[in-house]
Amino acid sequence: MHSRIFQISKKPINKECYLNKDTLTQEYDSYFDYYLEINDKLRKYNINCLVERVLPKGMFELTSENTMRYNGGLEQWKESFVADIRKKAEAINTANMIECMGPLYQLENTLKDPFDTAYLFYLDKEGIQSYDEHSFAFINFIHSLEVGTTLYIGGVLDYHS
Repeated sequence: MHSRIFQISKKPINKECYLNKDTLTQEYDSYFDYYLEINDKLRKYNINCLVERVLPKGMFELTSENTMRYNGGLEQWKESFVADIRKKAEAINTANMIECMGPLYQLENTLKDPFDTAYLFYLDKEGIQSYDEHSFAFINFIHSLEVGTTLYIGGVLDYHS
């Protein structure tokens, strides 16, 4: 599966510190087959997709090609998320709990990836963090933000797993 990894920070990210294919750990036991750097045009397109289609509607807005502003809305999103988790948990029973791609699998994926994408987030502006995180980690990151906070977008990578 191909998807993207986004480097996001509360502070501006120098281009020299952008996430790149050599930044993240790629070893024999890695989750990924490979990482690819993408060109500027594709980077801008993917940033727009992140803000307009992946993140909860209206929670963020692009303020430039490298920045987005947090507009709030996390509390409403959390209520919806908890309701979805409950619904998925109620669908699990002894007959279907071990089904391949069944309700237990769906619940596990929702807990790890609440945005229901394979997008990953790299929440380190210094370029020293050697791992990326699923969208639930980004939810925790958002939780610390005040409405109006500007976030800075650094490198965007394509990955295959």
